[in-house]
Amino acid sequence: MSMLNQIRILVDDFPASFHFYRDVLGLMPQLEAQRSGPYACFKFDDGGTDLALFSRELMAQAVGGTSGPRGSGDYAVLVLRVDDVDAAHAKAVASGADSAAKPADQADWGMRVAHIRAPEGTLVEFCSY
Repeated sequence: MSMLNQIRILVDDFPASFHFYRDVLGLMPQLEAQRSGPYACFKFDDGGTDLALFSRELMAQAVGGTSGPRGSGDYAVLVLRVDDVDAAHAKAVASGADSAAKPADQADWGMRVAHIRAPEGTLVEFCSY
């Protein structure tokens, strides 16, 4: 049996990404000393799953590949469930995040969502049901 342990986001600009996930999204790093990389772990309140940042180049080396240029499409979405989508979006944008989509009701999804972009383009969704 498997259980989700970690979501790891591979990054090229570690300092900018660490700042985004800590200061814009308000996630708490396991160790503040991890700010310089190449790895940082952010714990969630559920105590089980965590989100990690890792050097994309080092991950490529670990699997015997190279870290070529990033593509232009989205490959993943980090979804954060929040109490107030509008407030979370406004706070992130005020903290320097780029808005990808303003808060909107998605009736077919049964939720309200908004989207921002992390420094290297990762799509982040705020949602509430």
